[in-house]
Amino acid sequence: MSLAELPVLERARAVYADGSLLEWRPLNGLQRMMLRWEQFCPLNAAHVLTLSGSVTASSLGDAVRAALGRHFPLLAEVCTGGNRMRCGVRLGQGGDVELTVSSVHRQPELAIAGVLDRELNRYFPGGLHWPFRFHAICETADRWHLVVVYRHAFMDSRGISALCRSVLRVLRGFELTEPAPGFAPDLSLIVPAFSDSAAARHSVVSVSREIFHGLGSWRAQQRFAGPDRCVTGVESESLSLSGVLQSARSLGVTVQDLLLAAMHDSLSQMSLVTGRRQRIGLYTPVDLRQETVPPVPEASGQVLGGYTLRLPRERGGSFADLAKRVSRESQAIKRSGHYRLYERHLSFMTAVWDRLSHRANEVAGPFLAPVAALASNVNLNVFFEDELQSGQLLDYSRYTGTGIMTSMMVGLTTCGANCRISTTHHSTLFAESEIRELRRRVCCRLLGEFQQL
Repeated sequence: MSLAELPVLERARAVYADGSLLEWRPLNGLQRMMLRWEQFCPLNAAHVLTLSGSVTASSLGDAVRAALGRHFPLLAEVCTGGNRMRCGVRLGQGGDVELTVSSVHRQPELAIAGVLDRELNRYFPGGLHWPFRFHAICETADRWHLVVVYRHAFMDSRGISALCRSVLRVLRGFELTEPAPGFAPDLSLIVPAFSDSAAARHSVVSVSREIFHGLGSWRAQQRFAGPDRCVTGVESESLSLSGVLQSARSLGVTVQDLLLAAMHDSLSQMSLVTGRRQRIGLYTPVDLRQETVPPVPEASGQVLGGYTLRLPRERGGSFADLAKRVSRESQAIKRSGHYRLYERHLSFMTAVWDRLSHRANEVAGPFLAPVAALASNVNLNVFFEDELQSGQLLDYSRYTGTGIMTSMMVGLTTCGANCRISTTHHSTLFAESEIRELRRRVCCRLLGEFQQL
């Protein structure tokens, strides 16, 4: 048997027969900050795929292991202090990746909800571990749901989508012959903006400005009704892609701008903010893979920039005016390129975090830089073009755990002719009825209902 034919762990043991580990590699600022947020609650995320075709538990397990062998073949470990990581396998440790298989013939969404609500609130182990957990739910012989849960500090959404695409390709009988994508180098080495001396000065200014604006920004009211949990709104809404695109075009904005405006409008109208003209902070990530030198299209890691859009709450304005304000602000940020410096921003915040006590971080962190919601907009139609055309991939949704700096997450995922709206939120910050109303309002805005709701 060749090395390539060995199971993932056996292959790793063959390569590292002495039980040694790879060299420590630095984590970027976003990863280090995520590991620190984990001191208060798990920071996991999940992708849910609905598959069609001839699939068995055995074939799905083999496909998962083959895909992991290309994208993430080794167990991972974070050093004490949370600034570096390494991968490897110690002999006698590890075991196979966690893959749970179950069957459900009615209401599979309830089974998926149970998996998500459990897994997004379950820590990954310390030491050497697989930063992934997989759940396969069989609805019928030719319809399966694959839930991929991952530790968010190790991988971003695009990295997981690349892993999932490899799983689907193996299920269709393809061999993964392309070179392994590996981990992206440190962003300071591959993002051009980091080499600009003015960038360092700007990062200090932007961090100071973020803290200043945070002091006057809206934050969700802590309810203290019980232990805090990350709650998933699995009853996600499916919208027509053509309808969403038409709504954005009618206002002359992008779908991303329309989503941000809809969230700002919904938070303002849900009576979650006080009567004061407070700013509502909406954070959105920006994938940097095509902007790096060299490009790293499928690299693992957190290869992200991002920015927080803060607009004051205004009474009496129309939704169309709000969407155009959001568009102007977003375009200005993108032209400046400052979204590339988010990792440097969090490197600074990490240094501050490490000098404060646990209690001070719990209180001061979300107080100084509150983010009302994280908005993530991903179009997977090109990335999964073959899988969609073949009918193998029927649906795709994403759920991101909310750390202490973010009250909720709203994701818009385009797959085929539909857009899927999904949410996660803190149980002590929002009631289920509030989140359902927020989803309803966001959906109405995305589908062109721009008048008063």
